[in-house]
Amino acid sequence: MTVRPAAADDASRCAQVSDTRSAEELKALLGQPDVRWLVIEDDTGRVVGIGIIHLWRWNGVAWTWDLQVDEQERRKGYGTALLKGMIDAAREMGAKVLMDFSDSRPSDLILLYLKNGFRICGTNDRMFPREKDPTGVYYGYDL
Repeated sequence: MTVRPAAADDASRCAQVSDTRSAEELKALLGQPDVRWLVIEDDTGRVVGIGIIHLWRWNGVAWTWDLQVDEQERRKGYGTALLKGMIDAAREMGAKVLMDFSDSRPSDLILLYLKNGFRICGTNDRMFPREKDPTGVYYGYDL
C-alpha cells in the first residue's frame, strides 16, 4: 500500500470512494495552497482511500475534511496508513494540531482516531441540529 499526493486523474475514482465530494470539487482542491489531498493505493496501484486536510494558518490547526476508505477494503490497514500519511502531511505544512469531529455515535472512524493517538478534546451539543442527538465530538492529535 502506498500513500501519495493526489493528482487530477484520481478525481473520478476518489469521488466513488468519498460520499461527500464530486470529482469537480476534488480537482478544485489541487490549486488551494493550504489543502492537501492524499490517496492510498493497494498493491496493484488502485486507489482505495482518500484523505483531505486543510490548514488554518492563523492558529496552526489542520482539519480533516475527508478520510474514507472503500467499503470493500476496510479493516485491512488502509485507514491507519492513510491517517498516518495525513499526520505527516499536516506536520510538513506546519500545523501544530490535526483535528476532526464526528457525531457522538460509535463508529470505526472514532476507533481509528483513538487507536492512533487522537484524544477527545471537546464537544458541541448543537453541531448536528437535525439529528436525534445533535452532539458533535472533537478529536485532536498534537503534532
